[in-house]
Amino acid sequence: MAEERVRVEVETPGVARLVLSNGPGHNIVDFELGRQLREALAGPVQGAAVLEIVAEGPNFCVGGDVRGFAADPEVSLSTLADDFHACQRLVLGLAAPVVIGVQGWAAGIGLSLVLTGDVVVMGAGARVRPAYTAIGLTPDGGMTATLPAAVGRARALDMLLTNRPMGAEEAAAAGLASRVVPDEDVRAETDAVAAAIAAGPPEALAATKRLVRAAGGVLTDAHFEVEAKSIGNRGFSAEGREGVSAFVEKRRPKWSSAT
Repeated sequence: MAEERVRVEVETPGVARLVLSNGPGHNIVDFELGRQLREALAGPVQGAAVLEIVAEGPNFCVGGDVRGFAADPEVSLSTLADDFHACQRLVLGLAAPVVIGVQGWAAGIGLSLVLTGDVVVMGAGARVRPAYTAIGLTPDGGMTATLPAAVGRARALDMLLTNRPMGAEEAAAAGLASRVVPDEDVRAETDAVAAAIAAGPPEALAATKRLVRAAGGVLTDAHFEVEAKSIGNRGFSAEGREGVSAFVEKRRPKWSSAT
């Protein structure tokens, strides 16, 4: 039986917590982790109101299994990249918000995974680094698109070309991290954020995420029209009617995800 690399926990209603569980191995990415991650994302995670991704051990994920690459130089890195890209497509394809908690290092493909998050909680001592060009490679995991989108083209190229690390406070200031907390509070804060989102109106939250991602940070006349159509649909929806009624009646709304 393969060693556990990924575990799914459901402790809070509506939240599927996906745990990278190879802490002693710093959650390195190889074919086995990819296989287990795909199974979790295609199975237990589907249907959750929120996906929470956290990791055990001192580091979130230090990247690919470089020693494994060296031991088997005939294996194409494109094959490994395609394998993990299948995982990321599953994450990015979720309607549910994705909340990620980061401690220690998130490097290489580990950083690429972090960049798929909608809300990213970082410990004060956490650091991120592209890492690829340091060993003569180019980024994968979508990083050449998602990192510039998160921190801007100039800062992203600085990171990618020099491999300098970015600390948590800079990551928050640059827009990569949503919030920074003491290292010992990363899991608790990530749990709390995921629970708070899961307690909200799931359809409205999914639609909001969809609007933000569709815009890509660019406001156009077409996007104004998409927003107008969306809010109109939400106003006629059961969630919209419940939210408005609760506001007028000065009570807490009752969402379909609430317990």
